Amino acid sequence: MSRSAPPENIAVGRIQMMRIAAPALSLTAAFAVAAASLQAQSFSAGPGLTIPSGEVREGNLYAAAESVRVDGRLDGDLFAATNRVVVDGSVDGDVFVAANTIELRGPISDSTRVAGQTLTVDTTIDGNLLAAVRELVMTGNARITGGLVGAAARMEIDGTVEDGIRLVAGEILIRGTVLGDARLIADRVDLAPGARIAGDLHYQARAPLDAEAAARVAGVVRYDEPVDESASDGPPWGVLLWSWQMLAALLTGLVAIALFRGSVQRLAATLAAEATLSALLGFAAFLLIPVAAGVASLTLVGLPIGLAAAVLFGVALYAAKLPIAVWIGSRLLGQAGRPTASPYAAMALGVVLLYLLFAVPYVGWLFWFGATWLGLGTMVVSGRRHLELRAGTS
Repeated sequence: MSRSAPPENIAVGRIQMMRIAAPALSLTAAFAVAAASLQAQSFSAGPGLTIPSGEVREGNLYAAAESVRVDGRLDGDLFAATNRVVVDGSVDGDVFVAANTIELRGPISDSTRVAGQTLTVDTTIDGNLLAAVRELVMTGNARITGGLVGAAARMEIDGTVEDGIRLVAGEILIRGTVLGDARLIADRVDLAPGARIAGDLHYQARAPLDAEAAARVAGVVRYDEPVDESASDGPPWGVLLWSWQMLAALLTGLVAIALFRGSVQRLAATLAAEATLSALLGFAAFLLIPVAAGVASLTLVGLPIGLAAAVLFGVALYAAKLPIAVWIGSRLLGQAGRPTASPYAAMALGVVLLYLLFAVPYVGWLFWFGATWLGLGTMVVSGRRHLELRAGTS
């Protein structure tokens, strides 16, 4: 049976789904990574890391390398911040990865959390899968014994998910089997021949499924029409909020240029020279600093330190995007034939462009995370260089 919900319920559902797919994902991941890093038995960095076929590596692995391959067996958790991760062997633990390309073709014995560009799952994950990527592809060989929660521009779900799915995407194509309920928000939802949803389907899309596709759902099918915000009689609160945030960031950036012009330009120069290192360090800082502050706050002596660290981290999160804006603005102005343009103009152009990227449906928050990680890492690298220079001159 299919029925529509009122617009206010649709809006609430969208908010709940985004809360699941973004903040919950990052917070869950933060605690998982903190546990892995605190207990890690090995740390690896460099151009590439490989566990060869036939080799067993004991203990948790914390890797920051250009590429990570597991052809053998990792008897522990895998935490990797890299360009490419390939698992052809096996991982006997949790997997947490931030990478451009993630290919999982060997069995994983616990939950998996990933963020990146493309994710291919061609194996069994004995736990939950949480994914924030541009494209997710589950092949016919894939099997997730837990649930799937994700956000992407495009998702192709084949194989089997045993405990339900909750997805936000531009396009969702289901070819496989979902043994639980499915909650979907997308521009387009399609159930291909051979697809089966054993539970209920609650979805929002631009067009409802046809009768043949809806018949592939064993439970109740509930379709929600998208809200046409342009036709609303009320004020466009989303546009107003976005405008206010952009103007606040622009004002902050211009003040920062006026007060700390040299520092902001040094940060932009550091980003241009050390983009990869900045991204890796920023990702680690984004995950580990809040957890460290929380741990410090558990004791009476450490409480002031933890609170101060939390406040400073919040300020750093907001300020992290400013050197990114200057760098982007400077590059664009340089390509337009104005290589000596004022840093004020570069800041203004960069802030506007960043906030336009942040507003892209479904994937805008990925741009936000990327800019924040890169900016935080730039601060870490620049700060380290500053301390090294001071130590060298003293």
